[in-house]
Amino acid sequence: MKCPIWSTLILLATLPVLSVSSLEAADTIYQYNSGSPLLGDIKGYSKTELTLQRGTKSVKIPANEVQRIRWDGEPPQLNIARNQEANGNYAAALEEYKKAQAKGSANLKKDLQFMIARATSKSALSNPAALDGGIKMLDTFVKANGDHYRYYSAMKLLGKAHLAKKDYTAANTAFGAVERSPWKDYQMDAKNMKARVMLAQGNIKGALAAFNAVAKMDAKTEPEQASKRAAQLGSAVCLEKDGKQKEAIKILDEIIKTTSSQQSPLLAEAYLRKGDCFRELGESKEALIAYLHIDVLFSKEPAIHAQALFHLSTLWGKVQKPERGVEARAILQQQYPNSEWSKKAAGS
Repeated sequence: MKCPIWSTLILLATLPVLSVSSLEAADTIYQYNSGSPLLGDIKGYSKTELTLQRGTKSVKIPANEVQRIRWDGEPPQLNIARNQEANGNYAAALEEYKKAQAKGSANLKKDLQFMIARATSKSALSNPAALDGGIKMLDTFVKANGDHYRYYSAMKLLGKAHLAKKDYTAANTAFGAVERSPWKDYQMDAKNMKARVMLAQGNIKGALAAFNAVAKMDAKTEPEQASKRAAQLGSAVCLEKDGKQKEAIKILDEIIKTTSSQQSPLLAEAYLRKGDCFRELGESKEALIAYLHIDVLFSKEPAIHAQALFHLSTLWGKVQKPERGVEARAILQQQYPNSEWSKKAAGS
């Protein structure tokens, strides 16, 4: 009978020897809707794709499929910063992003420039005083990095920031650039956002037609289906604005039923609009339940969370629980002191 130790040694001797280079760190690309990250050396990129060298093979990855990149040699705390941003903790994320700028590679520094602009512009949606800063950062990024793989993502954010500032011409210009991208999901997103501009300008009929056109488009991939649901959400908002709250609620319920929990911005707004519809119909209890979904499940969407807290602060009193309303107002003013909803609560 063979000794177990000798069997193990024989097995180890047959294994291939790993070179030092095979053990070294590599760039890691995380894709949307893919559980397995891709490791290799990023040899270059354009605004439409990245080139990843994996051994002797060169792989082209469309830029719209890239969720994030972990660059070789980046500080480990950046993962924490990314999670902070994903959870809506923009101040904490920005602090870490800015620290990492001093140490990173050229590729990482460009990514950080985008991430800082992204976090700043997202934060500004619940803090209008920061909008100009976010717009300036995004504008600087796209002008200096017209061939970066984050170019179209930055243009999306720039358009949304201009829309929040009510600069509709600039918003449409940015969304027009996104619409010229080579990917159907980005094109659908751009059409949806152009419809949002029309809605903001009071053109409910035009916005509804634009949203319905996107909702009727064939959607094969998950991002395309998400854009289609966003169009359906937009049409529900139009119906609500047109006084057709019951029709809007039916659409919103279907969106809530069919949307993945990972699409938190879409779900959060669906619950917000559902709450608005019930509130406008005078059904306080149902409105309260819809807004509570946001407070409990989607607090990482700061702009929507602030609006939900404002309505909760008034609705709790209508169901004989005024102390809960005081609590909601306190949270609103503590977490979002610069929000328009916090200012409304202070003046009410």
